[in-house]
Amino acid sequence: MDQPQNLRDPNALDELEISGFLAEIMENIRQQLEINKQEISQSGLHALTSIQRRPLALSSVLRYDRGLSLIVELKRQSHRGKTLVDRYDPVEQAHLFENLGVQALSVATNPLYYQGEIHHLTLVSQETRIPVIRNDFVFDRYQVHEARAAGADAVILIAALLGEYRLWDLVSITQRLRMTAVVQVQDEQELARTLKSDPLVIAISNVDWRTFDVDLSRTTRLCPQIPRHIVVVSMGGIRTPEDMAMVAESGIDGVVVGEGLLGVPNPEEAIHTLFSLVNPDNRVVR
Repeated sequence: MDQPQNLRDPNALDELEISGFLAEIMENIRQQLEINKQEISQSGLHALTSIQRRPLALSSVLRYDRGLSLIVELKRQSHRGKTLVDRYDPVEQAHLFENLGVQALSVATNPLYYQGEIHHLTLVSQETRIPVIRNDFVFDRYQVHEARAAGADAVILIAALLGEYRLWDLVSITQRLRMTAVVQVQDEQELARTLKSDPLVIAISNVDWRTFDVDLSRTTRLCPQIPRHIVVVSMGGIRTPEDMAMVAESGIDGVVVGEGLLGVPNPEEAIHTLFSLVNPDNRVVR
């Protein structure tokens, strides 16, 4: 992947105008990162990486699996502080959803906003045979190496946090580590920036980070603008069969669902209900 021209020094974080909730997140994570870097050095991460299994190809799984793929988010609470699972055991949840046939698992690792831990990635990766994605607020190279050292197959990169160079840089590093970069976008501007980094997977977020408003038309609007060689998933706000049918009609390859499936009495029934209006063999092809 060629480096975009006219970009700054690779070690400089190209600044975006980030405010509100995302600015608070970045400041808190910067402080924690300094502690993490002191506890485990870059060479320490390389040593841990060497004992992990080879990363699974998330994009291939999502592209070629029959029908509309399902990625389930595993987390104790939402980023807004809502408890989703009272007695959260990531391995137990991972086994449950793998046995129900989901294609991948997105594991929340942020302790402050999701009550997650980086070692949850390792536990889930060791106990499952499907791709495992690190779900966190990633904006530093160290976090990408940390994900691979913990056994992740893929990493979510939120375009709203990253300028053009930093996004390209993190996508490149992720791919060099043989993981899959899943770039999350919420509007045309973020999509344009993302396409320059040519990721294998784009996740269209139906939730606005600034207002937390849900708008499923983001998926139907942005999906047709994405080249066909890129795998596209829709994430956030998909709670009903009608929601699922709406985003499926746009021609996406998969969906990411968390709150609608965590902590419910019968997850298998919930999945069947969610997909009840979708005919995977006849979904729109981009």
